[in-house]
Amino acid sequence: MGNKLSPLLANVFMSDFEVDLEKERLFPRVWWRYVDDIFATVKERHLAQTLELLNSEHTSIKFTVEKESEGKLPFLDLTITRKEDNSVKFSVYRKPTSTNRYITCDSNHYGSQKQAAFHSMAHRLYSIPMEIEDFEAERKKIHEAADLNGYDEEFVNKILRKHERKRHRRNATTLEPEKEEIKRISLPFFPKLTNTIQNDLKQHGFRTAYKSNHTLKDLLCSLKDKIPRDEMSGIYEIPCKSCPAIYIGQTRRKFKVRLKEHKNAVDNDRPNESSVAVHSKENNHVIDWDNAKLKKCVRKPSHLNAWESMFIETAEKPLMNEDDAPITSALFQLTKQKII
Repeated sequence: MGNKLSPLLANVFMSDFEVDLEKERLFPRVWWRYVDDIFATVKERHLAQTLELLNSEHTSIKFTVEKESEGKLPFLDLTITRKEDNSVKFSVYRKPTSTNRYITCDSNHYGSQKQAAFHSMAHRLYSIPMEIEDFEAERKKIHEAADLNGYDEEFVNKILRKHERKRHRRNATTLEPEKEEIKRISLPFFPKLTNTIQNDLKQHGFRTAYKSNHTLKDLLCSLKDKIPRDEMSGIYEIPCKSCPAIYIGQTRRKFKVRLKEHKNAVDNDRPNESSVAVHSKENNHVIDWDNAKLKKCVRKPSHLNAWESMFIETAEKPLMNEDDAPITSALFQLTKQKII
C-alpha cells in the first residue's frame, strides 16, 4: 500500500464484489468495509452462500468469517458488543498478544517520537463513542502502558488534556482551521546540534522530522561485499597539485569512469571537455589525480544537483568550476555554519 493510488485502486477493486452481491440479492443490511476488513450482519442461512460468492470473485482474495462470541465481535481496533436491547456499544480492542511495549522513556529518540504512540491512544480514546466505564477502563490502560515504559503520570495527563481540548473545540464549532502547506526536512537526532538547526530552519518555513541514529541494521554487520568507492556514482572532488584549487562535480556513472574522462581531457589538451583541463592549461598546473575522491555517494540522480550545490556553496578552497552551482539557496550556507 505504499503507492498513493493503492487505497483508491483497492476500494475500486473491492466495490466490484459489492456490486455482485447486490445482483445476487445477497447484499447484507449492514455492511461496513475498510479496504478488505468488513463488518456485516448476515442471516445465518445466507452466510455460506455469501462467503462462497465472495471467494469465487478472484483467486487471490479469500475471505474468512469471524462470528460474534458472547455478544462481542472485534473489528479493526474496536470491540463491538451487542447489548440486551440489541443496541451496540464500543470499546478498544487489543490483541491477546499485546505487550504494551513502546519507545521507552530512556531511549535516545526525539520527544515527539516517544509521544506518538500515546497521542494515537489518546486520539482513539476521545474519538470512539464509549460508555463511561469503558472510557475510564481505557484511560487506565493508557496510564498503565506509560508506567510500564517509564513515563510519569503527568506525561500522560498532558497528552490526554490536549486531546480533550481538541474534542471540545471540534464539538463547539463546524469551522475547519485553515491548513498550511508544510515543508519537512528529515534529520538524524543529535539534541545539541539539531535543536539549533531546527530553529534556523523554522525561519525559512521548514519543519524538521527526526530519525533514529541507531537501528538494528546499523548494529549488525552487512553480509554483502562492499562496493569500492570508485565504482559508485555521486559527488566527487579533484584537487590541483600546484595550488589549493579543487574541482567539484557530479556523475551518474561510476566515479572512475568520469575521472578517466577528465584525465583524458587534460592529457589530450581538450579544455572544452573539462573545467579541470581549462585550469591545467591556463595556469600550467599539474592535477593531483591520486587524491581525487568521491565525496558523497548519491544513488538517486534527482538528488545530484542538490548535493553538488551544497558542496560547491560550502567549499573552503578556491574552485576550478567555471559554472555556478545548479541550485542557489541560503540554506547551504546554514549547513556550512552548523555542520562543517
